[in-house]
Amino acid sequence: MKKQRNIILYIGTSIDGYIANDDGTLEWLESTEVEGDSGYNSLLERIDTVIMGKETYDVIRGFDMNYPYSDYNNYVYSKSVHGSDEYASFIDEDVKTFINNIKQKPGKDIWLIGGGNLAREFFKENLIDEFQLAIAPIILGRGISLYNGEDITLKYTLTKVEKLGQLAMLHYVKK
Repeated sequence: MKKQRNIILYIGTSIDGYIANDDGTLEWLESTEVEGDSGYNSLLERIDTVIMGKETYDVIRGFDMNYPYSDYNNYVYSKSVHGSDEYASFIDEDVKTFINNIKQKPGKDIWLIGGGNLAREFFKENLIDEFQLAIAPIILGRGISLYNGEDITLKYTLTKVEKLGQLAMLHYVKK
């Protein structure tokens, strides 16, 4: 039997649910004391595809380093860019249709990388199979929220809790 490909949202958040400052910066998360790699390397072993929004892609491309996901299939949701570049294919397709099609293809799991707006589209369509939330010990009070208060109720099962330095890593899977 073919294994179902899962959509994994692996993301850092503040206690109050923010994934970045208003300007998209993450120094509050980067300065958090962490033990180990927070499950990052084991996540990378499980996936062969990454999906992200254009803003997240631009932030990653702006880092002073080689593009870290060049060994994976990269899809970037964008309304302004079409086609592809050396790393990614740009798409502006209905999220549910795209994900249902990609999950039918053979491969490993799929990482939904950050991006509050794109993640909310996945929430609306109940497409996230697994959450790996790294909660930092900080309350920001404002910023880019992982959730935006829409009337969405989704239930997950807690499968693992880890203390990694000052991060609380919570693992949830879809019921």
